[in-house]
Amino acid sequence: MGSDLSASVPQRPIHHALLFEHNPFPMLVYDRATLRILAVSNAAVACWGYTREELLAMSLRDLSTEDDLAGLNGFMTSMAFEAPGMLTSMRRQRRKDGRIIEVDVTADDLDLGDRRCRIVLCQDVTERNRATAELEEAREQLRRSADQHRLLFERNPQPLLVYDCQSLRIVAVSDAAIASMGYTREDFMALTLLDIAPPEDHADMVAFGRRHAAGERVGLITARPRRHVTKDGSVLDVEVTSDELMLDGRLCRVCLTLDVTERNRASAELAIARDQAVEASNMKSAFLANMSHEIRTPMNGVIGMTELLLSMGLSDAQRECAEQIARSGEQMLSIINDILDISKIETGHLELEIVDFNLAEMVTQTCALARPQADAKALRLGLEIAPELPRRLCGDARRLNQIVLNLVTNAIKFTPEGSVTVRVTLPERHEEDGTAVRIAVSDTGIGIASDSLERMFESFTQADVSTTRLYGGTGLGLAIARELVELMGGSIRAESELGHGSTFSFELVLGHPLAAVAPAIASGAALTDEPLWATPPLVLVAEDSQINQIVAARSLERAGCRVEVVGDGRQALAALAARRFDVVMMDCQMPELDGYDATAELRRREAPGEHVPVIAMTAQAMDGDRERCLDAGMDDFISKPMRFEALRSMLLKWVDVEQSAAEAPHGDAEGALSAAEG
Repeated sequence: MGSDLSASVPQRPIHHALLFEHNPFPMLVYDRATLRILAVSNAAVACWGYTREELLAMSLRDLSTEDDLAGLNGFMTSMAFEAPGMLTSMRRQRRKDGRIIEVDVTADDLDLGDRRCRIVLCQDVTERNRATAELEEAREQLRRSADQHRLLFERNPQPLLVYDCQSLRIVAVSDAAIASMGYTREDFMALTLLDIAPPEDHADMVAFGRRHAAGERVGLITARPRRHVTKDGSVLDVEVTSDELMLDGRLCRVCLTLDVTERNRASAELAIARDQAVEASNMKSAFLANMSHEIRTPMNGVIGMTELLLSMGLSDAQRECAEQIARSGEQMLSIINDILDISKIETGHLELEIVDFNLAEMVTQTCALARPQADAKALRLGLEIAPELPRRLCGDARRLNQIVLNLVTNAIKFTPEGSVTVRVTLPERHEEDGTAVRIAVSDTGIGIASDSLERMFESFTQADVSTTRLYGGTGLGLAIARELVELMGGSIRAESELGHGSTFSFELVLGHPLAAVAPAIASGAALTDEPLWATPPLVLVAEDSQINQIVAARSLERAGCRVEVVGDGRQALAALAARRFDVVMMDCQMPELDGYDATAELRRREAPGEHVPVIAMTAQAMDGDRERCLDAGMDDFISKPMRFEALRSMLLKWVDVEQSAAEAPHGDAEGALSAAEG
């Protein structure tokens, strides 16, 4: 201890001085009158950084900071009147190195002889106060963060709720959940999930809660369909996305709910509308199929009988009448085909049949088909084909032929005099996947007003009513041409000036050939009336229409066949059980047993290795008819009205020229035909 204190208290035992000097807390004694430091402990020396001698030469003012001096002076003044006794305070003091430390001070009066002093025990609380301040700041940040998170949760625009996984009790809800469900926040806090779900959903929700109770961690679940009951009893369809979280030591789930009531209602209405549309489309398809059958059946009689009539020895006047009937029948059939085509296109049922073909040959044949119509009006029908046009290309040759034929016959129809010219050229552009082709049909006809050009490709549209009266037609040809061109990925346009003719042109890309070798051209022998079989093949005709029985039988006999005729599927099966036939011409729509079921039964009865070719004859021309025939076990398909050339080609395809059924009497066929003709 310092010499001043030793001199003042010589009677004190030496161990008291040691207790003072070696106290682990900083201690000092100072004179109340002068604030002079009289004694310091070792810990005080370490605390302030001064030596003992330096501290004994200082006063409390030397340790105080400037902002602490005022308080120290006031305290000194008060000590002049009375002893302050024991006091505790916090001071800011300066170390020798200039660093400010915060000190908790506990002081009491001490008399050393005749000197009134105070003994001070200090504790450096700088680090503690800093830690306390940081802790408080962290608590404030945590409080602010909690407030922010609470606001983020409560003000979230999507309804949110949190529930306890064990009890299913709701523990927190957002404002949006309150608004959507109609409950107050206090209401929610008294509810469980079961209280906001319809009774029929309770079992599933309880089972889900048991999974948690069993310790299973379910994790994130997205867009789970649920139903919520609002306060007014309304039921909402919701999708719930939820995940687990620990809240105050409890396993909970936070749920984000999306109200899909209106969406589900709209989806249900859309599904109903879709079903109605599908039903309407099916009804339309069924109607068109039935109408096709009902119209084509008599048309088969008209065209077939006329074709047979023209093959007989007629006088010039008789031939002219028969040809007029044939042309009228062809026009009627063309109208039927146009209506069916536009219906298939509208319903998306028309599919392309991609094959290799010779474009130049196809266009040439198309113009040859239209030439009699042009010759009848004394029109020049010209054809110009670019010499660089590839010989073989790939595309739907049948539909391409239909487009060109529509444009050419349309041009001939509306050209009173002059010419119609077809040009096939190659546009100056490179295509990786094929060859770009442009086909244009120009005429010197009546032309079209500029304000009518855009409408020319609409269904049932012609330039004006007088055009329909003068030239006839349904107005479907150009609409079908446009739809087919666009289905092939091309474009079509029209250029015209009223009174100065028109040019209809289309461009599309035709693919590279699929096969390395061009298909062989069919022999023209099939187009003659000469017999092709050494032994006439035996053909069974199953047809319920008497007129079509006659047409089929006479056409087959013209082709050199022997024929037996039956009126329905049951009779056909009986005939097939009684004798062997080379081929069966099977009508699809017949009473008692139709062609589909009769063929299926025939295939069931056939022994291994046996197979009688069955060719479907149908007046239905909708997509899917061919597939239905093949699915029933039929081998091929021919549409009514049957053309003689098509019939001959079909027979050549399925009846071996070198083989035929055993010779059989004709009585059954003759009897059936006699009855039909009678």
